[in-house]
Amino acid sequence: MIPYISSRHNPAVMLAASLSDKKNREKNRLFRFDGKKLFAEACACGIEIYSVFLLESKKDELTEFVFNCVGSKKIELSDRIYILSEAAFDRISEEKSPEGIITVAKYIDKIRKIATIDNTAASCDAVLRGGRIMAFESLRDPGTLGTVIRTAAALGVGTLLLSSDCADVYNPRTVRAAMGALFTRNIVITDDLPAMLRALGAAGRRTVAAALTDGARDADRLSLSADDCVVIGNEGHGLSAAALEACDTAAILPMERGPGIESLNASVAAAIFMWLCR
Repeated sequence: MIPYISSRHNPAVMLAASLSDKKNREKNRLFRFDGKKLFAEACACGIEIYSVFLLESKKDELTEFVFNCVGSKKIELSDRIYILSEAAFDRISEEKSPEGIITVAKYIDKIRKIATIDNTAASCDAVLRGGRIMAFESLRDPGTLGTVIRTAAALGVGTLLLSSDCADVYNPRTVRAAMGALFTRNIVITDDLPAMLRALGAAGRRTVAAALTDGARDADRLSLSADDCVVIGNEGHGLSAAALEACDTAAILPMERGPGIESLNASVAAAIFMWLCR
């Protein structure tokens, strides 16, 4: 019989609710997400599920759904599924119209952080193993980052290299925007993006700064290819001087310019460059 939880202060509920805070996600190495689609994608991708919470009013439909998903993948969850009262479920959910299922999962082994570049060859290998690469510096909006991850999956970019001050990949808004793509991309987070860009250059990858700077060339004149690593900067301020200096060249996207058309959203620019580098 699936355990029933009515209290908003139940330890399992409080742990799940605490994962809205990055500090608690890091401490427990857990993250959470809402909805049936993400649960099914997580099962399909072999994500290690820690617990599942089902809204009491939808328990019959959702219990069948959960066991159909885990049964096909031979995942054992029988002692980690809970039925929650509406009050307890609301304590966790951040959705305006929740589907009635919330999943807590363990951190993903495809996502790793390189704290220091003390072994360039090993660090560079962690980035190169995913095939096509795109890098991002100081991308602060979780929704934008999630969109980038989802677009990377759609356009065949295997690895995303992120500076450590980008939005948290496990932020619920990032997870929601990325959909199941978060479960499949090779994501490397570095404290020293310029050093990693130089290492990629030394490994034979051309690094291309997406920046309106002196010497920048139209992207369609650069003969971009799948071996290139384009670097996208912060939504408002672009790339840092250190990142620009670390890149081999700079590119701009030809576009009409005028009032309100100074630049593209970072996720839109990323999508265009992903399409060009194929």
